Parts: sequence; structure tokens; C-alpha cells
Amino acid sequence: MFFRKNSPALKIEALSSLIDRSVTIVGEITFDKSARIDGVVRGNLTGSLSKKNVLIIGPQAEIHGDIKCSSLVVLGLIKGNISSSYVEIRASAKIQGDVTYETIEMYQGSELTGHLFRLQGGSITETPDIQTIEELSEPAAKTPLIA
Repeated sequence: MFFRKNSPALKIEALSSLIDRSVTIVGEITFDKSARIDGVVRGNLTGSLSKKNVLIIGPQAEIHGDIKCSSLVVLGLIKGNISSSYVEIRASAKIQGDVTYETIEMYQGSELTGHLFRLQGGSITETPDIQTIEELSEPAAKTPLIA
């Protein structure tokens, strides 16, 4: 099984922005401090990369667009690409898109349809393909045991 190491401490002093689940926004969003989204956003989200901000995508949130920020915690649905130094994908999260990261933490039960790209020394490397459970359970070509 997997053993959790101590994850980097995310410091959320105070959320400067909160988008409630009753809110739908169509358009681009930029933020400088930490933010939480529980509603629907149809557009890209961009946070300051020079500051330690955290974007939290709540369990009922839907994001239809790309996300670029310093730290990201995902509990809801994202349909778009992600670029973040730290990405935490919780069990209820569903991501449809590519994820570019320096550090990533994925919880059991989370769903990711896309590619993972790790930032390493300023360059991007794609993580190797991993076989799915279905591929592992397919029987190998049968060969007779007795010739």
C-alpha cells in the first residue's frame, strides 16, 4: 500500500475570496491571495505564482477551464489543464486534463483522466504510463503447458 509522508504544510491564513456553490461565473478569474470555489466557473483561473497562495476547489465545485497557481487542493470537478507547484487531489476529486506539478499528492478514490508532467529543475518531464487494472487483469496469450 501507500504510506503518506508528511505533506507540505499549506498555510491558509485567511481566504480572501469565496465563491459560494450558488454562484456561476463565466469569464476569467485572477487572484493574488488564497481563494475557495464551491460554485461553477466557466473560464480560466490564474493565481500569483510569486506568492504562496492556495486555491481550494470544493467538493461541489465545477471548473471548466485551465488553472494556474502556486498551490491547489482539489475536491471537486475540473475539466481543464492544471499548472501548479503543489497539487493535492483528494478522494472526491475528478480531473479531466493534464496536470503539471512539482509536488503532487493523490488520495485513493480520486479520478484523473489526462497526463502528469513533473517540473524538475525548470524542465517538464512526463511521468511514465501506468497500466490500468483492466490491463493487468487481461489474461496473457495462452500457451499449452504440455507440448
